[in-house]
Amino acid sequence: MPRVSVVEFTDPACPFAYSAEPVRWRLAWRFGDQLDWTVRMVGLARDAAAQEAKGFDAERNAEILRNFDRFGMPLSTAERREPAGSWDACRLVVAARRDDEDGAVRLLRALRVAGLAEARPIDNPDVLSDACETAGLPPDALLERMRDDATERDFRADCDAARAPGPAALAMDHKLADVEEDWDGASGPSGRRYTCPTFVFELDDEQGTVAEVPGFQPWAAVEAVVANLAPGLERRDWPEDAAEVLRWAPVPLSTQELADLMDVDRDEARERLRTAGGVEHEVGTDAFWSLA
Repeated sequence: MPRVSVVEFTDPACPFAYSAEPVRWRLAWRFGDQLDWTVRMVGLARDAAAQEAKGFDAERNAEILRNFDRFGMPLSTAERREPAGSWDACRLVVAARRDDEDGAVRLLRALRVAGLAEARPIDNPDVLSDACETAGLPPDALLERMRDDATERDFRADCDAARAPGPAALAMDHKLADVEEDWDGASGPSGRRYTCPTFVFELDDEQGTVAEVPGFQPWAAVEAVVANLAPGLERRDWPEDAAEVLRWAPVPLSTQELADLMDVDRDEARERLRTAGGVEHEVGTDAFWSLA
């Protein structure tokens, strides 16, 4: 049976990456442990000043976020969302990833919810600590590790790799972004970087065949890439039982994520969740769900 590694280039501050979470969970459900996942950080904003220099003040941040409501993930309804850097949040995920890839995924999710559904500044140490606790990780140890040399080295390697897209991604230039003027690390000769989320799939074969899916893409596009790369992968049927999905998921799932996994609309998903005994955690424009 073929195996495929998946490198997900992402950032906890990116609303496109957050909006694409239903695609991530569809991949995880469909192909299960045939996929070996790694999350790597893009490092979108060094600090709040870098955001402000690009024109992202509190009002504009809130206005931009409202445009993502059409994708269905819970979003903050605040009229102001103060600019915040993402580098410390990225470092925290990298620090968690060193020992616990699954924990890093839970932490990434907690940071996204804090920043995008609750409008909390994810460069604030208290918010970082709360995200660790939500993810079931030790805050003090991770916040200390976030500052060590090994974490910084790994984080900068992530950022460098994100700024050296491969040939398939370069062929879809509209899905890439310019390397930032203030970027002081390595980058490829193209002067372009991955946007979030980018999936890089590599087949475990003699050639190490690689396929890139740069930027925000619909499920059908991602599924087609995987089918062409590894047609021999087993595909799990979409679930019908909401409780089964909630037991499987490592984090509470949004109504939209459940709807996509069960291939129903959000109203039907809510009905199935309530029937299954799901507990609704309202936040922003919608909710996340877990089992009691």
